Amino acid sequence: MEKNVVFIPAKRELVEKKVAIYCRVSTSEAAQLKSLATQISGLVTEISLHRNWRLVEAYIDIASAKEHSPRGEFERMVKECEAKKIDIVITKSMSRFGRDTIDALAAVRKMKAGGCRIIIEKEGIDTAELESEMKISLYESLAQSENESNALNIRQGLS
Repeated sequence: MEKNVVFIPAKRELVEKKVAIYCRVSTSEAAQLKSLATQISGLVTEISLHRNWRLVEAYIDIASAKEHSPRGEFERMVKECEAKKIDIVITKSMSRFGRDTIDALAAVRKMKAGGCRIIIEKEGIDTAELESEMKISLYESLAQSENESNALNIRQGLS
């Protein structure tokens, strides 16, 4: 007795990920705006390399990190991640994302609580990895120290 078996392969449906980008520059000077355009272009290109990633939002702040200027778009992004509206946030570097270690880790924890994955390109940080908070602490501390050193150099040059 001969049996015919028909193999039906499973359909692999890609789960679409809602991806956002976060960009920040310190001032609205021409060089800074060029930097902003470069950040946006690079992050949009990265998203386009993933079939199941869809850009849903771009959060852009023009605010100095050292002066604690309001970062309305950053705050809106964190809230939308907490509300599970965003699956992944990509940013260029820690210096663009956080102001200091405490603020950066607090934001990351809120975003992760909403199921959001954060990717920080320059430092190779991906919160899907276990050691991401340690890396964030390290890189943010370095960025904060560099910003403080630059500010001191500028003040001394003006004196």
